[in-house]
Amino acid sequence: METAMAMVFDDSEWILADSIIPEGIDADWVITDGDEGSVSGVFYHPSAAGSRRICLSYASFGRLSPALPDPSLSFLPPAAHARSSSRGLLLLRGPWSAYYVCNPATAESRRIPLPPRPHHYNPAPPLALVVRPDDPAQFHIVCAIDAGSSGYRFEIFSSVSGAWKASPVAASTDPIVPGSGVSAAGVAYWRTSAPAVIAYDPEAEEARVLLPPPGCKEADGRWQLGAAGGSGTLCCTCVTRSAVVVYCLGPSDEWTALGSVPLAIIGGDEAVEWESGDPIPCRELPRPLRFESTNLEVVLWVDGRVLAVDLETRRVREIRFNGPAPCHDEDYVSYITTAPPVAPVASG
Repeated sequence: METAMAMVFDDSEWILADSIIPEGIDADWVITDGDEGSVSGVFYHPSAAGSRRICLSYASFGRLSPALPDPSLSFLPPAAHARSSSRGLLLLRGPWSAYYVCNPATAESRRIPLPPRPHHYNPAPPLALVVRPDDPAQFHIVCAIDAGSSGYRFEIFSSVSGAWKASPVAASTDPIVPGSGVSAAGVAYWRTSAPAVIAYDPEAEEARVLLPPPGCKEADGRWQLGAAGGSGTLCCTCVTRSAVVVYCLGPSDEWTALGSVPLAIIGGDEAVEWESGDPIPCRELPRPLRFESTNLEVVLWVDGRVLAVDLETRRVREIRFNGPAPCHDEDYVSYITTAPPVAPVASG
C-alpha cells in the first residue's frame, strides 16, 4: 500500500541568527524571514473593531515578506469577512449572501453571483475556497449547508460555469468546527466535533468522512488542518503536552507523521525541556491555526504571538501586528503571496 513519504530532518538544533532577532524576543529561538513558498501573513478581524464596523486587517511574517500593493485593503468590499484562502486567492463573505474572490497581491477582486437561496450570515455556513491545482486562476467555492438529521449538504460555485450547483451528496451529522475549512489538492476539508474530518471534492462531487490523526481526540481541540508541500497535501497539526506533531494524509486516507516540534512549558524562570531537540518555550500550550505553505511550515498561536514554524529548516518567524495581537480564537486566514489573475467569472 502506497503511503506518503515522511520528511526526515536533523533536529539537533535550531538555526541561530542573533543579528536579526528583534528586541524583546527570546534569543533561544529563531525569528527569520521566510523563503519562497513560506506563509506570507494572515488576514484577520481585530476584536477591537466595533460590532457595527467590520475592519479586515493583514499582518505579515518577517521583515521581507512581500508588501501588498494596497496595505489599507481599500479595494476590498466593505463589511466583508475573510473566510478562506487558497494558492494566493482570498474568499470573502459579505451581507446578503454576497461572496467575493480577490488576489490581495494584485489588488484584483471579483464579485460572485448570488446563490439561488440565501445563505445565513451570522453564523455563516462553513466555507472553503478550492483553487484548481492545474489552473490557479480557476476556483470553486464550497459551502456546507447544515441539513439537520440528513447531515451536511453542499452548494458549490464554479468560476468556469459561473453558476451555483447543489450537490445531492450528504456527509456527517456531527457539527463542523467554525473557521476550520481548508483546501488541499483540489478538495475542501473541515474539522468536526466528533472529532473527524469531512472532505468534499467539487470536481468528482464526492464526500467522505475521515478519522483524524492519532492523538487528536485527546488534544482537547488543539488540532488544526492545513495544506503544505508543492502539491498542497492535506496536513494536520496536533498539539500534545510535549510537542507539536504534524501529519500528512496519504493516498489511502492514512496519516503519516512528518515531524514534531518539542515544547518547553515555562514555570517561573526555568523551562522544562524534553530529550529530543531544542524546545519552543511557552507558558501555555500553543493553539494551532489554519495554514498553507508550499514547504512544511505550520502556524501557531503561542502566548500572544502568532508564529510560523518550518519543520525542515527549524526556523521560527513571528508575525508583525500593528498593535496588540488578537486572541487565539480569532479567525485567522493564512495567506501565500502569489500573482495568479482572478479569472473573469463566467455568466451562469
